[in-house]
Amino acid sequence: MDFENVHEIDLSVIGSKTVHLTLLLGPRQTKLDAALVEKLLQHAATVELVRLASAGRNAVDFTLAYYLGRAVAADPTGHFHIISKDAGYDPLVEHLRSKHIRARRHEDCAALTFTAAPKTPAAIAAPKPESQPKPTAPPPPAETAAAREKRVLEHLRKPTTKRPGTQKKLRSYLIAHLGNKITETEADRLIQDLGQAGHLFIGEKGKVTYLAPA
Repeated sequence: MDFENVHEIDLSVIGSKTVHLTLLLGPRQTKLDAALVEKLLQHAATVELVRLASAGRNAVDFTLAYYLGRAVAADPTGHFHIISKDAGYDPLVEHLRSKHIRARRHEDCAALTFTAAPKTPAAIAAPKPESQPKPTAPPPPAETAAAREKRVLEHLRKPTTKRPGTQKKLRSYLIAHLGNKITETEADRLIQDLGQAGHLFIGEKGKVTYLAPA
């Protein structure tokens, strides 16, 4: 930036992570605004202050060209902006652009249009594997008729069990006791098996007599 030619700086430019500012002062520029000085001190790592000791025709222009060339050599892929109202820089800018160097001249800071540095594309997240259904526990093996009969007998023989008095009630009772997992036909077959095994007797009108174990 030719501070001898342009005297106002957009302080928001100073301190940007993507911007390095070289500020060139003529020998007669001995005073700087306090806010500018504070900003320069805060971001000294990204600011270079160059003050010429001697005055001369186009002294700042030639010095700016030197620092611009040095910056281009250090980062040929960078973007370079000359802040000056002096159109004499335009042939230099045109020459740099012919060498595929991205250079422009602006008459003031307001005309700056920094292009944000391209962001590194985020790694494309690998698609999450489709959630697999949790393996279900295999169903318990079907209860055998003998095991079912044994379980029913153990329950009917408990002193606290109120045993049904008719075959119809016993049928409903067995279905409920076995968790509604058997049909009425299966319940009748279970009653028949209990009778044949001598555990109970079905009399007239379906009355049930429970026999004590031998």
